[in-house]
Amino acid sequence: MKLGASSVTNLPPRKNLSVVRIAKPIRTDPALGDLHGKLVTVELLNPGELKPKQAAIFFALGWIQGGGIAVREVAHLNARQEDDVEAEVARLPERHLADRLADAVLVVVAEVTDVQPTPFDIRSRNAPQWAAATLKTTEVLHGQPRHHATVLFPTSKRPTWVQSPRLAEKQRAIFLLHRPPDGTLFPEPIPTLPSELFTVLDEADVQPLSKRPLVKRLLSQESGV
Repeated sequence: MKLGASSVTNLPPRKNLSVVRIAKPIRTDPALGDLHGKLVTVELLNPGELKPKQAAIFFALGWIQGGGIAVREVAHLNARQEDDVEAEVARLPERHLADRLADAVLVVVAEVTDVQPTPFDIRSRNAPQWAAATLKTTEVLHGQPRHHATVLFPTSKRPTWVQSPRLAEKQRAIFLLHRPPDGTLFPEPIPTLPSELFTVLDEADVQPLSKRPLVKRLLSQESGV
């Protein structure tokens, strides 16, 4: 809409800023709300490439949220490529799921039979505050057969963990289980927990049962079957 301008209260105008009106959000952070028709300030990579009232598809990273929204451009494309970009964006969840499956050591259809808190490690501001869930396996889709597994999941509401799955008793789903992150899980051993532990950290690590055909297909592609 305007070059060298800003729509954010505490962000002074400068040459590499541009105020854009979002005609169609293709993929946005839900925390930003509905951006359709809203004015957003974009820090441009190359200000001379765009003109006022020119339509473009922006790829941008979050920057400022408060008194307005500002983002930093990573790239932009001609608006005529909208259909191609939308098609690629639509494939992102499946590609992300494929990546999580490739990293999982165990993929099971299971039911959560028990959830217990663990002694929280509150020394770190971003500590995950683990809880432990016991899974009763009904089908192993990938990995070594087993009847039960103990899974750690974060309960912290910090931004680092807010998108992680939260498990509940009687929950039935497809679980993508991963090895715990490097480093010590707890300040000291917890006798009530088994020696073999798994984690679910990503929102894609817990899939509804309806996704079983998709999970099976992606696993087959990964194994080359």
